[in-house]
Amino acid sequence: MDLNELIGRFFLLFFSILVLYFFSNRKDNETINPLMVIVGLCTFSLCYLFTKIEIGVGIGFGLFAIFSILRFRTQSFTVNAIIFLFATITLSILDIMYPFEKIEILLFFQIIIIGFYVAASIIVNKKASKYLNTIDLKIPLENGFSLDNKKIRKVVEEKINITDFEFKIVLVNGVSNEIDLQVFY
Repeated sequence: MDLNELIGRFFLLFFSILVLYFFSNRKDNETINPLMVIVGLCTFSLCYLFTKIEIGVGIGFGLFAIFSILRFRTQSFTVNAIIFLFATITLSILDIMYPFEKIEILLFFQIIIIGFYVAASIIVNKKASKYLNTIDLKIPLENGFSLDNKKIRKVVEEKINITDFEFKIVLVNGVSNEIDLQVFY
C-alpha cells in the first residue's frame, strides 16, 4: 500500500465518520461526544499496523481484555452512541483492510452503511426534531401525586403556558420531593 492509497482510504473514512457524526447529533436532548470520532481513526491506525507486522493471538486477546475493562469501568453509553461507535469501527476496518483492487465493492459497502445510518437517524429523530426548544423544569411532588402522563402534562401546561410539547423525566428526587423534567416545545 503506497502513501497515496493510504491517504485516500483515510480521507474516505474521515468523511464517512463526519457524516455519521452529523446525523447522530441531530437531537437536542442527546449528543455524542466529538472525541468518539477518534475511536474510528484509532481502529483504522491499529488495523494498518496489524497488516504491517505479524502479531500473535495473545495481543488480540489482550486488546479484547482492555476494551472489556474500559466498557465496565466507564459511564454507560446511550444506544445512539453505541451504534455510532460500532459503525465507525466497522467503517475503519473496512477502509483499511478491504483490497484496493475491489474499490467499487468497498464504496458500495460504505454507501450502504452510511445510507442506512442516515435513513434510520432521520426516522428515529423525526419526533425529536419537531421541537426546537428545551427547558429544564422542576415539579414539586405533592401527597398523592403520581407519575401519570396526564397529570404531569397538566402541571407543565400550567407552569409554562404551552400545550404542544413533549417531556422526559430526568430524575425523581424523593429527598427534595421534586421531579426534574426536560420539556421539548
